[in-house]
Amino acid sequence: MKIRVKDTAKCQKVLEIEVPKQTITEEFDRFYNEIKKTAEVPGFRKGKAPRDLLEKHFANKAQDKVLANLLNDAYQKAVEKEKLQPAAMPEISEVNFKKDESLSFHAKIDIKPNFPLKEYKKIKLKKQKLMIKDEEIEKVLGFLQERYAQFNPAENRAVKISDYIICDYSYCVDGKEIEKKEHIWLFVNKEMFIPGLEKEICGLKPQEKKEFSLTLPKKFQPTELAQKEAKFSIFVKEIKEKKLQELNEEFAKTLGRDSLDELKKVIKDDLTKEKDAQIKLDIKSQIVNYLVKTMPIDVPPTLVERREKALRDSFRQKLTQQRMPEERIKDEEKNIDKTFKEEALKQVRVFFILDEISKKENIAVESHELDKRIELIAQSYNQKKDEVIKFLQEKDLLENIHWEIWEEKAIDFLTEQAEIEEVDLK
Repeated sequence: MKIRVKDTAKCQKVLEIEVPKQTITEEFDRFYNEIKKTAEVPGFRKGKAPRDLLEKHFANKAQDKVLANLLNDAYQKAVEKEKLQPAAMPEISEVNFKKDESLSFHAKIDIKPNFPLKEYKKIKLKKQKLMIKDEEIEKVLGFLQERYAQFNPAENRAVKISDYIICDYSYCVDGKEIEKKEHIWLFVNKEMFIPGLEKEICGLKPQEKKEFSLTLPKKFQPTELAQKEAKFSIFVKEIKEKKLQELNEEFAKTLGRDSLDELKKVIKDDLTKEKDAQIKLDIKSQIVNYLVKTMPIDVPPTLVERREKALRDSFRQKLTQQRMPEERIKDEEKNIDKTFKEEALKQVRVFFILDEISKKENIAVESHELDKRIELIAQSYNQKKDEVIKFLQEKDLLENIHWEIWEEKAIDFLTEQAEIEEVDLK
């Protein structure tokens, strides 16, 4: 077998491989000898059909099977002979497989970077002190008041600023109806989605209808309607006044707590968990930035491209779920285009650096740790563990869970080894 190695990029090589005719002949012989045992050919018992008839009946299957075996075997032998460490599956191309000729093909592979580890223990980190201020608890209480506010009918008066109205409304541009909604709630204020809309609504009474025109703003979506004149029609059904409940024992009981003090304690506990998670994320960010800065290693380009695509797909999916228009999504992608590439490169670099540290420090994921994580996932979704495992297997997500735990353990190790200075939260 002939092998020629070409460097196409840093951490990437192309293997030009040629498999001799003798090896191909042996592989075909192996295939037909194996299939002869079970092949059903009219006029012959199993295992008795002659080679020429087997070739006639199974030519296409033989071609596909032999080629697949030859490509895999030749690639594996080439990698071993050249002492390469692939970082991902190869990209096979330029396959030349014709009768009575040698097999030739190209295999482009990403290679694991080879680099010396620099100092990764005693990283200097700044850790924010975990403190929950009274005003933070008050802010959450205010949010709960807003969430559980009462909306009472406004009697014998017209709409004014800070009212909520239940209404039917529609608007059209150039004679074409753009939107029509019935029995929806609108908060009347100076920050409404169309400038000047609140002025037109204020003064209307229940069961009163009004038609008027307004110019749509510059940043209106869809953009083709921006700055055009729109004709509105609005019918006010009800006017509501928002009333906040008092912060007392009765309010706490409506939220399932025995007292206001207990409610405040629950809020404090929740804020503590949130801040602790934020502090850990900040520590991780500091560690990642340190590793990338001190070890700016070359990494396989294909892995970076794949990671960049995954980041883009995740970003796009998130905005799509928020029902953002396609044109707006494209604009958002364009605004942070450079960020995707930079973040993908950083993540791949960190992966290989943590991988080397893990090998040196014997950091690995134990089976019981994976089981425990799956159990937690099952509990959070109120499902059986077996059902979760089946789902993860079907979606090829088990490996993701494994790497998630592994990364956490590696970061925890570096955190334990670090020199940490506690600082006040700004």
